[in-house]
Amino acid sequence: MVTSWILNSLTKEIADSTEYMTDAFEMWRELEYRYDQTNGTKLYQIQKKISDLSQGGLDITGYHTKMKKLWEELNTLIVKSHCTCNCTCGAKESMHKAEQDRRLIQFLMGLNETYTIVRDSILMMNPLPSIARAFSLLIQEERQREIKPNNHLALESSALSSSTNRHGALQDKLLSQ
Repeated sequence: MVTSWILNSLTKEIADSTEYMTDAFEMWRELEYRYDQTNGTKLYQIQKKISDLSQGGLDITGYHTKMKKLWEELNTLIVKSHCTCNCTCGAKESMHKAEQDRRLIQFLMGLNETYTIVRDSILMMNPLPSIARAFSLLIQEERQREIKPNNHLALESSALSSSTNRHGALQDKLLSQ
């Protein structure tokens, strides 16, 4: 039954080349050997798309969705390189965290310059947050900008001015003593 299902799933040319195999397991291994190869060109194309992707005119959700789709596509191509052992030394978790941090940096690098302050705040967190947490912070910022698009800049400049005035007053006081 499984052999029949496999044969019916294949194109006629491929099915003809596997038709006389003795069992489904042998047929599956032969097909896997032939077609389950890592495609270097496809890996290159996906990596290129990831490194070239930037937010541009997209909102945070649209940008994140595009990036996540590319990461998932990449994962399907490199699934065999994932460790499946039962590690007790913590190396597996450490490698996973390093990969997540790398992806977070890729995501932050493609953001528009209007998110510089939030991006810098995320990068100053120790340890670096998950991509989901960073996404949540960026969504909050985006919503704040939608509510008060012009007041946001006014608040930042008045906060900076206030900080500068206090610093200047403190300097004057120290110098007069």
